[in-house]
Amino acid sequence: MKTNFKAVFVFSLLALLTVPGAWAAVTNSSKVVEAQAYPSASPAQPGSTLKVAVVVHIQDGWHINAHEAHSDFLIPANLTLDQSRTGPLPFDVQYPEGVKKSLAGLPQPFSVYEKAVTFYGNVKLLSDLKPGNIHLLFKLQIQACNDQSCLAPATIDMDVPVQIGILGQSEVPVHPEFFQPDSKNANNVPADNIIQKYLQSNGILLTFILIFLGGLALNLTPCVYPMIPLTISYFGNQKAEKPLVILGRAVAYVCGISVTYSALGVTAALTGRILGSSLQSPWVLAGISLVLVTLSLSMFGVYEIQAPSWILNRIANTSTKGWLGAFGMGLVFGIVAAPCVDPFSIGLLTFVAAKANPYLGFIMFFTLSMGLGFPYVWLGFFSNEIQRLPKSGMWMVWVKKIFGLILLGMPLYFLNPLMPHGLNHILTPAYLVLSGVLLGVVFSGKGVMPGFKKFQIVFGIFLIAMGVMVYRVWPQPVELSFVSYQKSLVQEAQKEGKPVFIDFTATWCLPCKELEIKTFSDSRVRESLKNWVLLKADMTQFSSGPVEELKKTYGIQGVPTLIFLSGDGQERKDLRAIGFITSDEMLDKIKQAASKI
Repeated sequence: MKTNFKAVFVFSLLALLTVPGAWAAVTNSSKVVEAQAYPSASPAQPGSTLKVAVVVHIQDGWHINAHEAHSDFLIPANLTLDQSRTGPLPFDVQYPEGVKKSLAGLPQPFSVYEKAVTFYGNVKLLSDLKPGNIHLLFKLQIQACNDQSCLAPATIDMDVPVQIGILGQSEVPVHPEFFQPDSKNANNVPADNIIQKYLQSNGILLTFILIFLGGLALNLTPCVYPMIPLTISYFGNQKAEKPLVILGRAVAYVCGISVTYSALGVTAALTGRILGSSLQSPWVLAGISLVLVTLSLSMFGVYEIQAPSWILNRIANTSTKGWLGAFGMGLVFGIVAAPCVDPFSIGLLTFVAAKANPYLGFIMFFTLSMGLGFPYVWLGFFSNEIQRLPKSGMWMVWVKKIFGLILLGMPLYFLNPLMPHGLNHILTPAYLVLSGVLLGVVFSGKGVMPGFKKFQIVFGIFLIAMGVMVYRVWPQPVELSFVSYQKSLVQEAQKEGKPVFIDFTATWCLPCKELEIKTFSDSRVRESLKNWVLLKADMTQFSSGPVEELKKTYGIQGVPTLIFLSGDGQERKDLRAIGFITSDEMLDKIKQAASKI
């Protein structure tokens, strides 16, 4: 941040003139502020992350500017590590949220710290440190103000001796008054967590409204899109009933989705498992596909009941043709939404994990998933309303077969992670061509008016043309030169000053496949990353030791997660991407990262 020294001089002069005794007692901000740094362990292990608490005390009547950016003449609090003694050590800081304060003569309030505040920093110790003592020199830049004026900024130095132990020696926690184990600390929520910030400033009612809206926004993520044809197909095949009955079934269907999504989300938050990792099993994917195929067969007349009871009678009483059947289908289809993540849902995951309260977690995730499912209440309702249209011969049977073909094609999406490379390139166009032949030739013209028969033929030709076009324009992924993630490669890139791009992925991750096909295959993206070190971190075995270490090191809660490291090894956290992003969004992030390398 550029400093307006003229403004600082004016504010400093005002301070000396307006504060009684200031000429004798106060010369700069360090006279009204004290700071002391405390390490979390002694001895510390080479290669470990050492936590440091910087406790700041501010005299009554004064405050310091918070870390958030201010105008040029208000200097924000900034904690840094002087690495001239120890060499380059990765260091990041967590700043608490400030309180709003108004200064005389300034039109808007600013965020400040008063009385006492604690900053937490993480120092990544090098793995080759020798046993003995090292000194970490922390520098805290602050500017103190009262309600009338501001003092000149000052830098407070804090020398922290740290004992480095022998490799394998147990660390001994120190200063427990500042540090508590993460798993037991119910308030260990990052200060910048969106749920924590909104809860503190707006209360619990508005926070739950925000969570509901966040779930509604989750519908914009591509991995939710398969829910649309599934919902249309399921309710489009239901027997026409009174509107309130169908609306009740649609609500029950969404409640089933919400229960599954909430259970998986809370499990992910409280156990540390990646959201959606339950889909890593080929048996789960195959099971979902089997349910969809058997449902599609019922729409072709193989089964006369609404859903094949020999598949679903253990989870839903479909023979009642009531709400339980819709709820059971929602339980199954809720798995579709399970791996969908975005920054908001990751923030909620982090909050629930820190609180370690399964009841609060379930309620919050249920609210999120009700927002996610809200559009499907109406989608299911209006899909069934098709059944209430006047029946004119066999055209409704033809529409029913469309629904059946939609369900029959969905396994191509779910089984994509299990297919050999390039097989979907053949199966998807073939499915479209076959659907066009069936709807335009085989199933057309039976008991319908001549005008509608022409429409059936045109619709079939359209699907066949779509299949041919998809085959011809299907993106042939040109693999980026990714290398399997290794910590040593990151360290080597840091020494050479090279930027690093890391793709956290998994074999069961459907959005990860979309990234490979649609984003990483873009020639512009490949060209922009040609001078980067490209690493791919496989998160498939989420409970294995190496993956647990990756999750802890980089704070990975879901896949895909894309992170950008600058030449000094520090992550550009403002550029982190969670979930699928387009090639244009990817190019924008690369451009922003390159501008500060």
